[in-house]
Amino acid sequence: MSDARHSRRQFLQLTGSTALLAASGGLLTACGSSSPPASPQGSTRKAVLPAYLPSTVVKPDVPATADGVLAAYHSYPANPVTAFTGKPGEGLGEVKVLTNMFDPVPPGADANRYWQELNTRLGATLNITMAPAADYVSKLSTVIASGDLPDVLMLSASLANRSQILTRLCADLSELLSGDAVKNYPFLAGIPRDSWLATAYQGGVYAIPVPRAIVGTIMFARSDLIAERSLNGEPKSYDDFLALAKGLSDPAKNRWAFGGPKGVITFVGTMLGVPNTWRVEGGRFTSEHETQERKEAIAKTAELVKAGVFHPDAVGGKLNLRDLFGNGTVALNADGYAAWDILADTYKVDVGAIVSPGPARAGQAHFAITAFKKTDRDRLAKLLRVCDWLSAPLGTSEYMFRKFGVEGEHYTMKDGAPQPTSLGDAEVKLPLEYVADSPHVLGPGPRERVDAQRAYQERVVPSIVRNPAAALYSETAVNKGGTLIKIIDQAELDIVSGRKPVSHWDEVVKQWRAQGGDQMRREYETALAQGD
Repeated sequence: MSDARHSRRQFLQLTGSTALLAASGGLLTACGSSSPPASPQGSTRKAVLPAYLPSTVVKPDVPATADGVLAAYHSYPANPVTAFTGKPGEGLGEVKVLTNMFDPVPPGADANRYWQELNTRLGATLNITMAPAADYVSKLSTVIASGDLPDVLMLSASLANRSQILTRLCADLSELLSGDAVKNYPFLAGIPRDSWLATAYQGGVYAIPVPRAIVGTIMFARSDLIAERSLNGEPKSYDDFLALAKGLSDPAKNRWAFGGPKGVITFVGTMLGVPNTWRVEGGRFTSEHETQERKEAIAKTAELVKAGVFHPDAVGGKLNLRDLFGNGTVALNADGYAAWDILADTYKVDVGAIVSPGPARAGQAHFAITAFKKTDRDRLAKLLRVCDWLSAPLGTSEYMFRKFGVEGEHYTMKDGAPQPTSLGDAEVKLPLEYVADSPHVLGPGPRERVDAQRAYQERVVPSIVRNPAAALYSETAVNKGGTLIKIIDQAELDIVSGRKPVSHWDEVVKQWRAQGGDQMRREYETALAQGD
């Protein structure tokens, strides 16, 4: 029997059909996923994650820290260094890649000078299949079910049965990446440990992460509006936060503090000590939903709705919160950390961040993971070398080419920053950042903004609350997470809108437990007891 037929049979055994379940209920978004993380599962060996060894090839204006504060750049380095002396993929021939994308499909390799130059620099021919993000899980289903895996494939956080698919159908990378072995890939070694947690399964390392910052959602603020009204933008308590919200709200002028309740519930929860997804005491897991603090956070958000500080369509309406933030209709908005630059650049407004009186919640430190088809060790080593090249940081010539193309052809430097040409706009659209990428950085951008972003991270990251289940694996969390999230989200809307009393939360938690919450708890407790 051929490997392809054998792989197909294994996949059908895992899923029971040719369709993968995107069990988290949502597909990937450009800033990441809120799906529960999936990581190690019990086995007779314990996974050894790659060592964290920051590269010294480039010196940022302000370096990253070991605990997860991002490096900062005020400007693009004037003289990028060349990090690779040879072609990392020399001898690989054709490399088939499957990944998702958010931009329009660029011209094919035969009509794309950027793609052609990429292949030349790598010393290999990348054959990239790009599926729109909304269709990616379906495409991934079809490819895996066929048994003909590409050399490199991106696996989303919403992929059901991900542990079995990785450990049975994909390559074990432990020998090449575990511990100090990652030194052979210096830029992969610069990815922080938080991002690697999602790559360890059944005692081995089976993928590389597409990294994201440990800082998750931020409560962004229109700093100009706060200053204009002489309000306190540094709340030290819930009462301070309420006063700020009331001060920013003026229905007569079509202005409100908030546009959506979800981020407010989370933010208020940080003040009250709500755990990040789970709390562990003596080996026993307690969900955040089961805590009195979470119930209180929902009750207080309902009070804020009654106080008139939410947009009238905030509950149940479909609002473009970024637009409302940009035009001043909404002054506070919870969004992913990458939105700081998007909001400031798109709307030309003064963006700041509100620091919670309590410790902030860590975000998911990976967008997705990248796995590899089983093959011989030498080919795997070269494929990882290509991914290392794709992970070269800002300040290297490899980074500049990867992001912007060939200078003078795809971009020109203007006022110290790359400006795409029309050819660059058309050709430099390959979704390489969803195959492998360097850790995010702050900037390059206006010094005042970059310094504010760095100051925020320096305040919140040292005491940030991580999810204790982030390094553990629960099949139920992956396969039923979406259904469970919908139960919670609907209940929150019902309560903050006044359709249901706060006491309704107790009934919902019982439902959540019965439909998978208790099973998740048992799986995490078992994994913790096994020392994985």
